[in-house]
Amino acid sequence: MLTIQNIHFTYGNKPVLSDLSLSIPDGEIHGILGPNGAGKTTFFRLVTGWLKPHDGSITWQGHPLAKRQTAFLETEPYFYPYLKGMEYLRLIRDTPEQIEKWNQLLDLPLEELTDNYSTGMQKKLAFLGTLLQERPVLILDEPFNGVDFAGNEVMMAIIRRQGVLKGATLISSHILSTLTHVCSRISLLGDGKILQTFEREDFAALEAGVREETGVLLDKIMEAGRE
Repeated sequence: MLTIQNIHFTYGNKPVLSDLSLSIPDGEIHGILGPNGAGKTTFFRLVTGWLKPHDGSITWQGHPLAKRQTAFLETEPYFYPYLKGMEYLRLIRDTPEQIEKWNQLLDLPLEELTDNYSTGMQKKLAFLGTLLQERPVLILDEPFNGVDFAGNEVMMAIIRRQGVLKGATLISSHILSTLTHVCSRISLLGDGKILQTFEREDFAALEAGVREETGVLLDKIMEAGRE
């Protein structure tokens, strides 16, 4: 069980997260949904240990979560220049057979320089590197950005399988449908805390609510333009 309890965090005098609590059972893929600036990336960096909360606790199986127990895919991964895809992956874990196995699905040109990779190819390479770490808590921040449709389908299938094999997965996306396709539950982050958590049977209502809110906003804008 990954347990996040009463987390508080501020940047200077600006509160970002306040009294945020969430529990994720073993094997669960949990989606985090929220607008830009809601604090999703900050939340993920706290879970991975890149940032320290000002108050509250983050535990795994009843003990403080250690950085070595987490694998984190950033929204915009960084690669050193003049490094081939295979070289990058072998720096993470020197297991060529395991790398080739995963790459049968992701189909990356691992003997080419990462400088020549497209945005989507770089994201898939970083995703593969995250998988190779084989850590119990998997954190994926916007993993589908820039990846083509076929690549997204492969990545979603892998995430679903990893959710069964691994301890706990946290995933964010601006595309609601990608979360509903892979997650067991989805939490809405806003005002620095978890506002609501939706079970799988509530996903259709969540999608309908988002579409309705967007439609109402669009109508207001269109009406104002005609005045």
